Amino acid sequence: MLSKQYLTVKTTIQQVYPRSEDSFVGDPMPYFNGEEFMVYYLEDLRDDQIGFHPFSLMTTTDFFNYTDYGEVIPFVNDYGDQELALGTGSVIIDSDGLYHAFYTGHNGSLSPKEAIMHATSKDGVKWDKQPEHTFFSSSQYEADDFRDPYVFYEEDSEEYWMLITARHDGTGVIARYTSTDLKTWEDQGVFFENDFGNDSNLECPSLVFFDGKWYLAFSDQWDQRVVHYRIADDVKGPFVKPINLDHWDSSGFYAGRLETDGEKLYIVGWIPTKERHRDNQNYNWAGNLAVHELIVKDGHLLPTLPESVKEQVNTVFFTDQTIPEGESITFDANEETVLYSGNVVLDEQTKKWAFQFNSEESQSKLNIIFDTELNTVAYYNRPLDMVKQYEPQTAMPFDFANRSSVDIKLVLENDIVVLYLDDEVVLSNRMYQAEGSDWAIQTIEGHLNIES
Repeated sequence: MLSKQYLTVKTTIQQVYPRSEDSFVGDPMPYFNGEEFMVYYLEDLRDDQIGFHPFSLMTTTDFFNYTDYGEVIPFVNDYGDQELALGTGSVIIDSDGLYHAFYTGHNGSLSPKEAIMHATSKDGVKWDKQPEHTFFSSSQYEADDFRDPYVFYEEDSEEYWMLITARHDGTGVIARYTSTDLKTWEDQGVFFENDFGNDSNLECPSLVFFDGKWYLAFSDQWDQRVVHYRIADDVKGPFVKPINLDHWDSSGFYAGRLETDGEKLYIVGWIPTKERHRDNQNYNWAGNLAVHELIVKDGHLLPTLPESVKEQVNTVFFTDQTIPEGESITFDANEETVLYSGNVVLDEQTKKWAFQFNSEESQSKLNIIFDTELNTVAYYNRPLDMVKQYEPQTAMPFDFANRSSVDIKLVLENDIVVLYLDDEVVLSNRMYQAEGSDWAIQTIEGHLNIES
């Protein structure tokens, strides 16, 4: 048994999208322990060490007030060690009250590169590693892609189940392993196979029973790079795509894991930073923690801002007004987190408009464009006169037809801009130039009627 001596230094963070001051959040692993959400995550330190991504921890009861514990399970800063980097895992409490963390040990210079590892804790903060319980993939999976263990207790079989991101016969799958003691694990074969028509890995799986259904979530490593979900009546499946849309957010939100407190369901992921921290660059790995509450409606899970967050942030309601074509209204910069809320009335003259950020700099404006003819909402990290030359950086489909209005919630916090439409889709984005600057609503085609 290996242990680490800790000097725990806790800090308090009050943000909708938190991160530690000097690091970034990757691949959250939320666990509700009956009292609070313990959000473990891979901490992206971006320092000069050869190892990377320790397990770190934030706790919360409301997704706004967080206690940040920092690192709780370290990597091993040694080129030859399996734990040179830690990868995604999960946490569970057994019937005796002991915490168990299962996680990936990754070292690109070893073969196999990845292993499943185990640690235990009495309080979820101070952990003892259990290296004797380490195991590698069975022969039917590709040994170098074997990671992201998600563990839960399956009551009918009276076994612990572990879902693992793996590859089988040239495509991404979720493998299932079982255990009765959380020490030894047996391969039970492929649990779910990629159903996109490509060969993408299915990263960071999670499986939750909520409101009479089983919900399986995972992120596709390539192509769309978003968090998808599937639905089943039985824990063993079959898991089927929801009708129409099978994801909640764009590629500005990744590696989301499902978790419930028994009353509400959440998807917990991260909003990435960008290369060189510039708006005209691509998204990279890790950023700020982000949480959507999921509401069951008509056979779908629909995303909304958590109610507990709405109660704590400053809400600004749009005033009733009409914006003629080609004109705009401007909102002053605000240093605190703000939720803007209101309705856009849809009629035959409502066609296209934009939320513009960094509005005082005409050559640097960033635009979220609402298009009722294309039925999309899309973010362009370009000024309006340039958007036709570029693909959007993020986009979500949204059917404006057969609606008399659309409810809009816009959360602005530092350089993060998150938009909810009718509590059906989300568009999460990083916009560096939005921080500390004015923003505007600009009509492009047709007029815009706004109601509070």
